[in-house]
Amino acid sequence: MASPTHRGLAVVFSFLLPGLGQIYNQQFAKGARFIGAYIISWALCPIVIGWLLLVIVWIWSMVDAYRSVGRVPPPPHPARRNSPAKTLERRGETISRSISSG
Repeated sequence: MASPTHRGLAVVFSFLLPGLGQIYNQQFAKGARFIGAYIISWALCPIVIGWLLLVIVWIWSMVDAYRSVGRVPPPPHPARRNSPAKTLERRGETISRSISSG
C-alpha cells in the first residue's frame, strides 16, 4: 500500500531541485516542466534576467508542491467483496430472502 504524500516532504524535495516535489506528488508532467524551467533559468544566468527567473521558479516550485499535496487522489484500495445483504445490514436495514429449492 502506498503511503500518502506529506506537505513538508514535497517542499523539501522542491527545495533541493524544483520539480522533485511535483514528481513526489505524482504530477510527472508538471515536475518535468519545472525542471525544464529551472535548467533554462540556469542557462540565462549570464544575463541578469536568469538570476531573477531562477529565484522565481525555485520559490514557485516549493509553493506549488505545498499546495498540490492532496489534489492527486490516492491509489484505489482493493475492493472488498461484500454481499448486498451485508451492505444493507450495515445501514440498519434487514433483508429477508427466501430460497426455494428446485
